[in-house]
Amino acid sequence: MVPLSREVSLDPWALAHDGRSFFATVRSPRFSGVARIDARTRSMTEIKAFPDPADDQADGAFGGRRLVWSEYHGFDSFDDFTVWAWDSRTGEVWKIGAAQRARHGELWPSPWRQPDVRNAIATWTQGSGPDGQASVHAYDLRNRRDRIVSRGRAQGSFLLARDVVVWPESSARGGVTRLRAASALTGRRLRAPRALRGLRGVSALVTDGRRIAYPNARYTSLWWSPSLAERPRSILRTHGYDHVDNSVQIGGRYVGFGVQPHVYVGDTKTRRYVEVSAHSGWTRLDGKSLLVLFATGSKALDARGPIAFVPLRDLPPLPACS
Repeated sequence: MVPLSREVSLDPWALAHDGRSFFATVRSPRFSGVARIDARTRSMTEIKAFPDPADDQADGAFGGRRLVWSEYHGFDSFDDFTVWAWDSRTGEVWKIGAAQRARHGELWPSPWRQPDVRNAIATWTQGSGPDGQASVHAYDLRNRRDRIVSRGRAQGSFLLARDVVVWPESSARGGVTRLRAASALTGRRLRAPRALRGLRGVSALVTDGRRIAYPNARYTSLWWSPSLAERPRSILRTHGYDHVDNSVQIGGRYVGFGVQPHVYVGDTKTRRYVEVSAHSGWTRLDGKSLLVLFATGSKALDARGPIAFVPLRDLPPLPACS
């Protein structure tokens, strides 16, 4: 582990589910790449350096043992990427996917969504043909086998419990999407759970495998379902020009979200929420804890700023909304 220096900037994107550490894109004069950050010791474990420290970036998910992320090459688009996996027990890093090129060398356009991982299955969607064609991948991390479960006008895929992969799909390029589902193990098509069946045009849905939350297609309201068997309901509506951003997260009954520059955590049981920051910052939730990082000075997030983990069981009752 390497101590965090004052020059380190952080872009956190996944919790390690241990109540003390998270995964982030790290930039510093000495190392730029993907690392695990321990908030208690303020140190980091370097996982993989970027080929291009100045322009590469990353985003991904952690499944309890294995980290999966897309390494994006350049800031101009998300079409040039490589998908990587890291085993936290063995320390091994290996490539599991990469963007595809057409016959003349150009990259097929891909939808933006970070890879997802649950148990030992990873999923992502990548462009594979003209007119918005894309392939939905389900990768078995134990046996290192890649399966394409769908080819069509698909958007970014994600995983539910019991190895179910879900993705938005439209019948025509630019058309309204509906959510499709399949077994990540066999590729067999499944009926989407009740909570997902009526959704149209939703692109920023998040899930912990058993619950869902998402902003509506216009990003003017926040929706939630405590079970895949229940239809979602609206739990927040914005006013005027305010919009719910795409930073929505789920941690048990709690939901993290932003209406920039404000950052909030809401309790879906009491229908109350609290402002965590009025000047940007970052929150991440899982079933155990809440991570809060605050912006400092001109840098969005750096190693000098406060980093706090709060166990969800220790959260006090949220105050009534004003």
